[in-house]
Amino acid sequence: MARFDTRLALLLPALLALGCPPPHPPDTGSNPNGNVNSPEVALQVASIDPNFGSAGSSFSAEIFGNGFERGAAVTIGGQDAGARFRDDSTLAVTVPSLGVGSYDVVVTNPGGEKATLRKGLTLTNRGADDGCRALTVHFGFDSSVLDAESRSSIETAAACLRNTTDFVRVEGHCDDRGTTEYNLALGQRRADAVSRYLLGLGVAPSRVQAVSFGEERPVATGTGDAAWSENRRAEIVPGGGR
Repeated sequence: MARFDTRLALLLPALLALGCPPPHPPDTGSNPNGNVNSPEVALQVASIDPNFGSAGSSFSAEIFGNGFERGAAVTIGGQDAGARFRDDSTLAVTVPSLGVGSYDVVVTNPGGEKATLRKGLTLTNRGADDGCRALTVHFGFDSSVLDAESRSSIETAAACLRNTTDFVRVEGHCDDRGTTEYNLALGQRRADAVSRYLLGLGVAPSRVQAVSFGEERPVATGTGDAAWSENRRAEIVPGGGR
């Protein structure tokens, strides 16, 4: 600081002559009393455990994050979850009885600050110990792009699959238009699209296999849009093996 004061004393007359304000010492981040201000911890909801359960029943869970305050409220699917404060990173809750679906988990501090874990909890008709159901998603003509409805369905399936150790086979299928070779390739792109989405949602790569059956296994016979749209699909088959 003595070195800074010496330079300031030498520069001050010239600065004042030019009409410039004198320089200030570096900002130390302290308040006028010399105390360093501590940054506020932002409210955040990171996870709920378990994140999967059975629809139509109530059960206990814990919410993890940071910035929780005593008296914080929690809603799941818009219903009160009876939050119990453990510490600033943990809340205990009772998940209300809800129907099948994926639900937002919302924490609100007493001062009104709010944070949301989007689709943090998924409820199905079967518990994690009962295995996961097969799922079919459909595609547009000559497409392997997942639409919003398909992504939502895969998210529900992934919430169950993350809680099992079963292998998962993703099967790609096509309608009967196009050559056999082309449909095998298109079916593979569809299976790969679903597999990548599952992996992005936390299902282990070592458990997922993507295969194509092309046009060889239709679920609807005949020609026309009704049959073709049913056959343009990918199927997630839990326990499908390797």
